[in-house]
Amino acid sequence: MFGTFCIVIVPSVIFNVLVVPDVADATHVIVLAIGIAWPLWCLINLLATGTSDPGIVKRQPKPPPTLDGRVRPRYKSVMLPGTGGVPSISGVNNSGNNTSDEKQVTVKWNDTINSYQPPRAHHCSANDDCVDKFDHHCPWVGTTIGRRNYRTFIFFVFGTTILCVYVIGICAYQIKLKYDERSSGTRRVLNAIGDAPAAFVILVLAFLGFWFVAILSGFHSYLIITNQTTYENFRDGYTWAENPYNKGVVGNCWEVFCLPTQKSRFAFTKSASQQPPDLEAEAEAEAEWRKREKRRAEREERRRKEAQEASSVGEGDVELGEVDTGTKKSETKITKKETDKKKDSNTISKAASSSSGAGGVMKALATGKASLDDVKVVVDEESGYEGDRDRTPKARDEKE
Repeated sequence: MFGTFCIVIVPSVIFNVLVVPDVADATHVIVLAIGIAWPLWCLINLLATGTSDPGIVKRQPKPPPTLDGRVRPRYKSVMLPGTGGVPSISGVNNSGNNTSDEKQVTVKWNDTINSYQPPRAHHCSANDDCVDKFDHHCPWVGTTIGRRNYRTFIFFVFGTTILCVYVIGICAYQIKLKYDERSSGTRRVLNAIGDAPAAFVILVLAFLGFWFVAILSGFHSYLIITNQTTYENFRDGYTWAENPYNKGVVGNCWEVFCLPTQKSRFAFTKSASQQPPDLEAEAEAEAEWRKREKRRAEREERRRKEAQEASSVGEGDVELGEVDTGTKKSETKITKKETDKKKDSNTISKAASSSSGAGGVMKALATGKASLDDVKVVVDEESGYEGDRDRTPKARDEKE
C-alpha cells in the first residue's frame, strides 16, 4: 500500500506545484481546488481500503465429532433467501419462512475456521484468513478485498481513473499555453514541451496509468452490474440467469454503493475477552444443536416403536400357545370320552350275554353305564337287525 500511496502522492504534488498554477491563472481557481481535493479523495479511499477489515470470518474451536462418527462432508448445499435478504445457513429467511425465490448454493468446510464458510466466502492464502464475499487479494492495496472494503476499493479505482483523465487534460492544456506563447517556427512544439517539462512527464505517467486503472474500472463495472466477485467470475463464470445473487442492474448497484457496510466481526480496539459475539457462529451452532436433538428424538421414537412391536409379537405368541394348549386339552377330553364309551359298550355286551339279554341291558341302564342309543345298538346286534343301525351318530360315521 505504501508504494501505491507514493505513486499517487508524488505526481500529484508535482502536478499541483508546477502545472496547476499556470492553468488556474489562465482559467479559474477551481482547477487548483480540484487538483488538490481529488488526489486526497483517492488517497483516503486507498487508506480506508488497506486498513479496514475486509470481512474476516472468526475462527471457531474444533467442533465435536458428528453423531454417526463419520467425517464431515467437504461441501454442502444451503438455501439463500429471496432478493434483498441475508444468506442463512439454515435456509430460512428473517421472517422464518421459506420464500418462493430461494436459491441453492454450495458452501465449503474450512479447516482454518473449523466451520462451513458463509456463501461467497473464500480462504485467502495470502493472509491465511477466510474472507466474506472474497473478491481478490490486491498487492497494490496490500490487503484482501472483501465484503467490507470493496466499496472503498471501487471508489479508489474509479477515482484514480478520473484523476488520470483530469491530469492528462490539465497537462496538455499547459503545454498548449506554452505553445501559444511561442512564435511560429519549425521547433515550436518541442520548445513548448521544453517550457513545461513537468507537464509532459506527468502527462506520460498519467497516460500509462490510465490504461491500467481504466481496464480495471471497466471490469469491475461489469462485476457490479452482474453482482459477481472477481473470484466468482474466474471460477464459476455465471451467466445472467445462472447467478444466484443477481438482483437486477439497479439492485446490484444499490447493494454495492448504498447498503450500509456490514459490521466487523472483531473489535480491534478491545481485548480478546471483550470481543463481540459471533452471531453467525451462534446461529450455526444452534442449528447444529437442533439437528442433533431432532436426530436423538427420531432414534428414541424408532426404539420405542421397535419395543412396542416386540411386545406385540410376544403377546401374540402367548395367546397362540394358550390356544394350542386349549385345543390339546379338548382333543384329550374327546379321546377320553370315546374310550369311556367303548368301555361302556363292552360292559353292556357282556351284561347282555351273561344276564340273559334284556335283563343285563336293563341293569346297565339302571347303573348309568349305557345310554338308549347304545342299548339299541346292542339289542340290534343281539337280534341281528341291521336296518336302523345307522341311526346313531357313531353308526353313521362307521358307515360313511
